[in-house]
Amino acid sequence: MGNVVEFLARVGQDAALRHATAEQMSAELEAAGISPELSAEIHAGNAGGLRLLLGQGVFFAALMPDGPDEDREEEDDRQDDEEDEEGEDKLSLSSESHTRL
Repeated sequence: MGNVVEFLARVGQDAALRHATAEQMSAELEAAGISPELSAEIHAGNAGGLRLLLGQGVFFAALMPDGPDEDREEEDDRQDDEEDEEGEDKLSLSSESHTRL
């Protein structure tokens, strides 16, 4: 597995290798000692198949916000509600002043 990871890292760092022809890539894969099965997955760009051949499972990740962000959102909502109420109070005061005239 180490030689595959090293080869992929080298491809990421070397623009000439990244844009190599299929023949050049085959020669580089063979020189790196990568098996034909792994070489086929690399040629196909099949990350899932490569992961399975290397014995890696499916990768899952979840991003969840921390608690303080949720508290800030609730505080922002309360401030918005207060501003809305103040705006309604000003509106009702201005309409009362017009009706007295």
